[in-house]
Amino acid sequence: MTHHKKASEVFAESNFVFSRKVSFREAFPQLESARVEVEELPHGSPAHSMKFTYDTDEIGEYIDCHNPLCYNGGFSLGKIIREMVAQRKTHLETHRLCQGYEGSPKGRRKYRDCLHFFNIRVSLTYRDEQSK
Repeated sequence: MTHHKKASEVFAESNFVFSRKVSFREAFPQLESARVEVEELPHGSPAHSMKFTYDTDEIGEYIDCHNPLCYNGGFSLGKIIREMVAQRKTHLETHRLCQGYEGSPKGRRKYRDCLHFFNIRVSLTYRDEQSK
């Protein structure tokens, strides 16, 4: 079976002109901890859902899609957290469609959009302002 690259792998191989990749703790020094719960629903069907939990040291820019036919699949968790931190939110429940598509193994041919759907719950704890 051929491996289709997921969003985190495509991101890891990308080079950026105006920024550099850093760890979660370096990107968000104002956060004490973070917890993310993700329910992935294949084709939007709750009957086959998968649940995952990520804590502070496991969080990356992307959460990957588990559809084996999906190329560049998943969603940007980093974008969600950046928006929460900018608004100083501590809890958020949201959802995202998979950004990937079902296609050829190297992603050159697109057959259709991936139909996986993600329910996301994020909890952030901020560092005490006086401890900085």
